[in-house]
Amino acid sequence: MNNKQKLLTATAITGTIVSASAFTVFDYAICRRKKQPDVRKKEKWKPYLDYVLKEQEWLKEHQEQELKEIRSKDGLTLRAAYIPRENTKGTIICMHGYHSTNDIEFVPEVRFLWNLGYSILLPWQRSHGKSEGRYITYGVKERHDLKRWILYTNRHLAAKNKDIFLCGISMGCATTLMAADLDLPDNVKGIIADCGFTSPWDIIKHVAKERFHLPPFPLMYMVDLISEVVAGFGLKEVSIPEIMKRNKIPVLFIHGDADDYVPMWMTIKNYEDCAAKKELYIVSGAGHALAFSKDMEEGKRRIKNFINKYKTI
Repeated sequence: MNNKQKLLTATAITGTIVSASAFTVFDYAICRRKKQPDVRKKEKWKPYLDYVLKEQEWLKEHQEQELKEIRSKDGLTLRAAYIPRENTKGTIICMHGYHSTNDIEFVPEVRFLWNLGYSILLPWQRSHGKSEGRYITYGVKERHDLKRWILYTNRHLAAKNKDIFLCGISMGCATTLMAADLDLPDNVKGIIADCGFTSPWDIIKHVAKERFHLPPFPLMYMVDLISEVVAGFGLKEVSIPEIMKRNKIPVLFIHGDADDYVPMWMTIKNYEDCAAKKELYIVSGAGHALAFSKDMEEGKRRIKNFINKYKTI
């Protein structure tokens, strides 16, 4: 075999390896998982497990039996649990995170939010739980789903046209921040943004490097191509810092400084670029999506003050 043949063979082998790696990352990062998450099997929740299980029971007892339902822009049936409140001040819409569900991350704070006087809407994001979908788009398509939930709230729920606050954790945080760019109704008064990333490209690149030890080039470009062709969205299609430069909705940014999944610099970047009224709350020692659980009293104080500052009544 001459040198040219060797080069061609090496190139072909490299291309095959990169392609296989890209499809593996795509399957891991973007495709829906068949198994539902179980909080009892998640190591990070063990210090808070008894409390979470108790609050899950409260959620089951207080939510309406009939789930709320909408159709997405691309024809998916999306569902949400709903906890109504008599004489409600409005609605808080809580968007859960990646490969999670609405009765894990928000459960530590749902009763607290409800006790502030608000009804609670807990959607399952597309490709999660009881909502349809095959692919997770890191907020790119989910932001349009959230706008539809907001419009649904204004048209059909008891708290229609009253104040709405958006609350998101991890990918749910990205969903809420991306939605801020969609000309939302005026009664959306604020966003509570907990441990969100800057873009799909940034977070997938970070996870591929840290968890799989894969270099970003040329892998990420192949993953992006697969994503566009198969899942219908680009990893660089939406930049949250760019959206924040145009944002007019007040935001409370939250992040734990021990987060080893979504690096804290991403929240700092989103905060720094935010043109609207903003607050930053960093929780010492909190891992990913655990800021509220790590320091509940301060978390309650910060969130309550933020909501009271921007509510209508």
